[in-house]
Amino acid sequence: MCGLCGTFAPDGTLDRTVSATMHARLVHRGPDESYSLSTPTLSMKLGRLGMTGLRDGWQPAEDATGRYAAVTNGEIYNAPELTRRLGIDSANRVDVALVPELFARHGTDGLKLIDGQFATAIYDRHRDTLHLGRDRFGICPLFYTVAGTHTHFASELRTLVTSVPGPWKTDLTAVDQYLSLGNIVAPRTLVRDIHAVPPGCVVTFGDGEPQVARYWRYGEFDTSAPPASGEEIRSTLGGAVRDRLRADVEIGAYLSGGFDSSTLVMEATRTLGRAPRTFSVLFEDAALDEGRFQREVSGAVGSEHREIPCGPRDIAAGFEDMVRHCCYPQRETYNVAARMLSDEVRRAGVKGVISGEGADELFFGYDSYVFDAARRRPPAAREENAHAWGRADFGWEVDWDRAARRRAHCFTPRTEEALAGAEFWRDRLIPYSDKEAAALTPMQLRSIADVYVQLGGHLLGDHGDLMLMANSIEGRYPFLGNEVVELSLRTADERKVADFEGKACLKAAYADMVPARVVNRAKQGFTAYGLDAVADDRLMARWRDLVAASGVFAPDALDRLTADPVPDKWDVRLSLISISAIIDELGLTL
Repeated sequence: MCGLCGTFAPDGTLDRTVSATMHARLVHRGPDESYSLSTPTLSMKLGRLGMTGLRDGWQPAEDATGRYAAVTNGEIYNAPELTRRLGIDSANRVDVALVPELFARHGTDGLKLIDGQFATAIYDRHRDTLHLGRDRFGICPLFYTVAGTHTHFASELRTLVTSVPGPWKTDLTAVDQYLSLGNIVAPRTLVRDIHAVPPGCVVTFGDGEPQVARYWRYGEFDTSAPPASGEEIRSTLGGAVRDRLRADVEIGAYLSGGFDSSTLVMEATRTLGRAPRTFSVLFEDAALDEGRFQREVSGAVGSEHREIPCGPRDIAAGFEDMVRHCCYPQRETYNVAARMLSDEVRRAGVKGVISGEGADELFFGYDSYVFDAARRRPPAAREENAHAWGRADFGWEVDWDRAARRRAHCFTPRTEEALAGAEFWRDRLIPYSDKEAAALTPMQLRSIADVYVQLGGHLLGDHGDLMLMANSIEGRYPFLGNEVVELSLRTADERKVADFEGKACLKAAYADMVPARVVNRAKQGFTAYGLDAVADDRLMARWRDLVAASGVFAPDALDRLTADPVPDKWDVRLSLISISAIIDELGLTL
């Protein structure tokens, strides 16, 4: 992973100051080397976190003709295969050097051939156009804004906002998205006029408005083939683990004690012939702590295991700073622990970790899939659902009564007035038409929504990339390998959810490999201490002031939420505090 940024000005009025400023603010993402590409209309820079091609790899990379030059953040795990396929014999051994050649030969579809994670800026010297592309699931972040004739882009939202002159405003639709969904869906961000490049897409800049082209989307299910055997599942996932352990530096593993991370540690041990170094968070609260499962897996493989204790004081001390770093709203406090974890990985001298994100979305691991499987009648139809998801009878995780209640508790009259006609559900939140959505099973549609609403922006974004890269650590995700994804798409619903158990086919495949207590344990998400356990009166007074100063939320919104006797799905107070801290950090206005 690296820090990517730049400014494109096709009218020739380029000011290189902004890209230089952004680059200086992204050093934590790429502390090893710096690269630049400068033309009369483009200035782009990369701070490199070296993982491959340390001695014989460089950027920018070019295609054979020199027409396309690319600067890329990320990894291409099938680089050897693609190198043979393209017949390339280049002295540049960094894997992402393949990007401009793929683009030159196949255009946007060339990115579909990549098994990996990337955010790339590709410059066409002949046409003087810029292409910003992102991997299939959005593992690597990339944001952009168009300011007059200039396009600015960067790997982190905060860097972009604080480097490009404003004024910047709060995107109230994004706020409404978060308070309704618990996530913000690309291309929206919390800042109006700053967009996330959508996963699986390329945005092209030249003459006229930016053009968005999608080269891949998740959810092309085809379950007509025979089901995969346990051996095939293990072989496919094992191959993805093997590819993601390949590097010129040491790759460790996060070990939460859940099934997904435990399976990856087992596969990594089998691949390497020894256990990778493993890292876990320990909580003082027995209801949160998973240490006994972590230690059982670590003991089974014999890993050098590091445990990072996290208590309420750590959360209280680190929560606001974490929010101001990532500039993404929060609904729980776990990211403080995630940041502490990556700090420990850095101190251990490890530069990357494998992690289990993606398994629940692809193999139906959340409890909501079990509820879908047991549902006897479809939910009530709503017009808002048809707008958002393409089906009136599908609402994902939205509780419409609770969403209305949150707005009433939280928003000022001015915010409510400004939001009228711009509510979150007016955006189509998944890349599927009404007809396509109608052809999907409820669990398949939920899986697609989980990927685009929850996985990309949150689990891979603020929870993954931003907490890892705060300490110059790269995250790698074997469950999102191309062949694993293809296997999931051809696996029938009833093999994923069986006997009221999600990820059934995975658990059956690994029943003899992963400790039984881990296989059979209940699902536990990323959860840390709640607000009431970490915030004293002084801290709450500060956060009340932040919320009151936001301009978006009612001054007494935290007290209204505290007094509400109806339990909510998550502690919305954390969301208001985090959004208000971001508004303050970025100087956003209404």
